[in-house]
Amino acid sequence: MSSADTPVRSPAGASPSSQVPLPVRIGFGVGDFGFLLVWQGTALFLMYFYTDVLGISPAIAGTIYLIAMVWDAVTDPIIAAAADRTRTRFGKYRPWLLAGALPFAISYPLAFSAPPEALPVSIVVWALVTHIVLRTTYTIVSMPFNSLQARLTNDAQERAVLAGFRMVGAASGGLAVVFVTPVLVGSYGEGREAEAYFAAACIAGAITFAAIMYCFFTMREPLNDQVGEQTSFFDDLKAIGPTLFGNPPLMRVFAIIIIASICLGMFGKNMLYHFKYELERPDLTVVGLVIPALFLILAVPFWVWLAGKTSKRRALTIGVWIALAGYLGFFINPFQSTLVTFATIALTGLGGAALAVMFWAMLPDTVEYGEAKTGVRAEAKTFGFATFAQKAAVGINAVMLGVLLSLVGFEANTVQSETTLLGMKAIMALVPALGAVLILLILRGYKLDREAHAALLQEIEDKSVASL
Repeated sequence: MSSADTPVRSPAGASPSSQVPLPVRIGFGVGDFGFLLVWQGTALFLMYFYTDVLGISPAIAGTIYLIAMVWDAVTDPIIAAAADRTRTRFGKYRPWLLAGALPFAISYPLAFSAPPEALPVSIVVWALVTHIVLRTTYTIVSMPFNSLQARLTNDAQERAVLAGFRMVGAASGGLAVVFVTPVLVGSYGEGREAEAYFAAACIAGAITFAAIMYCFFTMREPLNDQVGEQTSFFDDLKAIGPTLFGNPPLMRVFAIIIIASICLGMFGKNMLYHFKYELERPDLTVVGLVIPALFLILAVPFWVWLAGKTSKRRALTIGVWIALAGYLGFFINPFQSTLVTFATIALTGLGGAALAVMFWAMLPDTVEYGEAKTGVRAEAKTFGFATFAQKAAVGINAVMLGVLLSLVGFEANTVQSETTLLGMKAIMALVPALGAVLILLILRGYKLDREAHAALLQEIEDKSVASL
């Protein structure tokens, strides 16, 4: 067995060491590179693929997301409870990466396809089934992957560093997909968008498989909890509710990511529509998509540094204010200046980078809060909630977008009226601005700073010593 396959053993009751080796940091970043190829590709292009390529109405396309979200509500808790009970020589979570990588990689291009002519299935049914398959395989691999972060280190600042590596990988994946997909679609020429999106998804799926496998072979998990199960599988499922509602910091972090995915997500998801219909410059779409991804990569070290110098809450607050300025500037832009458009997009990317980094830096800290208050360390349940929260919010976002586009009179592949264009711009900028304000209000009550987290770790250690 290689060193990567040999889990790190800790004494009973001990927590993972604070220092994460550089190869593990890099492996974690590479893993998220793969995930973001799919996540960002789905977030930015799938709704457009449904409406403008497959010809599905915005309302029905949104309904597809809604049904898939209901499905997630069933499958996500089951996967989280199952992962918490997994015991293998590879650890708790790594085996899920090994088992799910290939199905996940295959499901992505299927989502960007039309039903084969030999198969008597309508386009809507095909889109729904492939969408559900994609989201299910995403849960199988992403939830255990996310849970790894809480097991790799218990140091609050080291988690921010690890989140930084993760976000550099994620931003690189996002940058790759937003650059390659539009370029490939353009190269295929008019009338071949369906083939182009499928080809781009096949490439992304193959790279995603390789990235997840690299992550699997570089990760190591501590085995401090490799003991027999103390509760039944159904008891684990029943414990999910108390895990969430008995953890106020966790509820605030979840509220932030839900609002961000629903409201702030409107900005990126409308980018293709904005350049195609309002600016009538679809050739500039790739620039608009690349800018925020590029700023995410460049800004990650700054936000990690600022969180270390101040606090995660302070860093996130500053970032949200910057993003808010970008959304408002984008909407106000009186002369539709391309330069102003790109400058405000850059602001949203700079501010949004703080949200991407701090969410994954703050979430593991809430695991220790729950452990200190209940005596139960619920890593998979916590990160399973995060996975579900993100996917559910993306589903709500798609439903809202479909309804709002219908309300403002949008019709795919036609000239839009001035009223419709104004409505589409408001959806793109003012909805995210409202979300930013709500996040700022939620952050005012978040108290789990570095000192509070250190006190929680000491409380957990004291209880562990007392129980010996």
